[in-house]
Amino acid sequence: MNDEQRAALERFNVRIGHQTNTFLTGADVITESGSATLMEKVCTLSGAPTNAVAVSVYTRRHGFFITAQLHLMSEYSLFWAGDLKDVSLFIENDTILFSIPPTGFKAVQNRQEDIRFVLESYGHPVVGYLSKRAKISKLILWENIWGYVLWTYSMLLQDKSTFAQRDLNVLLEDDTWKPAMRRSPFKQYLKDQQAIEAMAAYKRTTCCLFKELPETEKCPYCPFAK
Repeated sequence: MNDEQRAALERFNVRIGHQTNTFLTGADVITESGSATLMEKVCTLSGAPTNAVAVSVYTRRHGFFITAQLHLMSEYSLFWAGDLKDVSLFIENDTILFSIPPTGFKAVQNRQEDIRFVLESYGHPVVGYLSKRAKISKLILWENIWGYVLWTYSMLLQDKSTFAQRDLNVLLEDDTWKPAMRRSPFKQYLKDQQAIEAMAAYKRTTCCLFKELPETEKCPYCPFAK
């Protein structure tokens, strides 16, 4: 991994190598005790009043990790293929960030299979578990992630990235999400728009519950905003 690729990951709050203030691994997040620690930490940092709101807040952060992988794939045909247990969560400036080992990076060989790997390794296990644990819809959690994914692809497409449209098309295919989900939630959120159009007039399908945080109003793109 070169300096440019490392910097690309860091823009999405993913660091390479061990960091101080580590408090959980990605694998811990999908356990009873680990998720309890996570929700308690998020509630302390954000003031989230319920576990559902805390999990929604966290998946915004987790969305950075997944989007970092997708960005690396489209821009550099590279991705990290490590285990969830090797992903560390740490705190910096009262914000949850991620770190991964410097080993485990692979060149993209089959774009569809490698994108499915990212979803099945780092997406479905976390979203599925936390959705049940906090009793919050998976569609809300995936849309929290989708916001960053949409922004990334709209930027890559404007920059004429070679693989951006091809990779986005994979994410919009229903088969990419099976068997964990019957259809692509990303296609559902896009509503037949092109990525750049959707980003220019961004509007959520679901409410992310951030309006439940202290001194926080509805987002301008909230479906409940007037």
